[in-house]
Amino acid sequence: MSSGFFSAWLIALTTIQWITLDMYLPALPVLKEQFAVSEGMLNISLNAGILTTAIGTLFGGSISDRFGRKAVVAAGTLISAAGTLACAAAQGIVLLSVMRGIAGLGSGVVETVTAAMVKDSYSGKKFQSTMTILQASALIGPVCAPSLGALLINFGSWRYIFVFLTVIILISGIPLFFCKETLPKENGIASNMKDVVREAKAMCQSSFFVIFLVIMALVTMPVWAYIGESSYVIINEFGESNTMYGLYYAVGSVMSLVAPFIYMFLARKMGVSRVVSIILALLIISGAELLSIGRISPVLFMLGAILMLVAEGMIRPLGMVVLLEAHAEAAGTASSLIGFILNIVAIIGTTVATIGWSSMVFGLGIITLVCCLGAVILWWIMVRLGLTKKMH
Repeated sequence: MSSGFFSAWLIALTTIQWITLDMYLPALPVLKEQFAVSEGMLNISLNAGILTTAIGTLFGGSISDRFGRKAVVAAGTLISAAGTLACAAAQGIVLLSVMRGIAGLGSGVVETVTAAMVKDSYSGKKFQSTMTILQASALIGPVCAPSLGALLINFGSWRYIFVFLTVIILISGIPLFFCKETLPKENGIASNMKDVVREAKAMCQSSFFVIFLVIMALVTMPVWAYIGESSYVIINEFGESNTMYGLYYAVGSVMSLVAPFIYMFLARKMGVSRVVSIILALLIISGAELLSIGRISPVLFMLGAILMLVAEGMIRPLGMVVLLEAHAEAAGTASSLIGFILNIVAIIGTTVATIGWSSMVFGLGIITLVCCLGAVILWWIMVRLGLTKKMH
């Protein structure tokens, strides 16, 4: 497999797994009526997938440090496909949630191991550029997926979404037959799980790793709150159609795709530390806009959302590059810890977005500003401790 095709495949594999996470968001209002359940019960099905994705990311990378990447990715792909296909046959919210959980477990494994495979295969600028594109795919997946889901619903049942996802998951796994193992035996396959646990413990004791990972998580949380509530806001609060919802989401998709490349450009011009400051400024403006004028129209709501999407789209590749380079000797374990925390944050974000706000748009503004305040405080601590010197 050529280097170019290998990179493109990993990016496609990651994008597809992220798409599976929330492509059925446009179906939530339909499922609410069909299954006769509340919004909170529907969010259980969403959070079930996110929770097991977090579990998959926590163990997938670490297991691949022990047994190699290829076999673990193959297992994750099959689990994801099986769980997704079972979702299409679900007759109730409980079974749908369980099957979403199984699919999420496989997705988490694939997502975290592909990031480790990039670190195995590339270094320097090639690693940074490939990881940036990989993280762009991690952003574009969840953001563009509802647009595609809305299109499929217009052509038929919500079940078509899960059938479509099963097909593309299986297709994405075909290149595994032509892919070589990226982790040399001397670098990890012959080691034992005690070494993996020891590396994970060392990362958790690193102030630089922990504080910056929490900053990433705080910038990420408002985006998941937006993802969890957006269909209700645009379809129910603003009275727009599924088609219009898909179009609004498409705009966010474009900005999410562009954001990682904005990060790369700015990092080369002014350095990583200044880029972080810009990210935090965007988040502040986003929260203020949502609180002040975001409830007036769907266009103004999306304007505030786009600012947070850009901020998150910049912090994710930045953080992955910085943290994986700091722990290159255990890239799988580092990727696992990062993925686990970000997925746990996703659960929190989608939950707090629908806890009974008088207006979901107002609630999103509050969530955004609170998270930004926490991130600013932690960034100030990193600067005071001199930890930002480790960021290149």
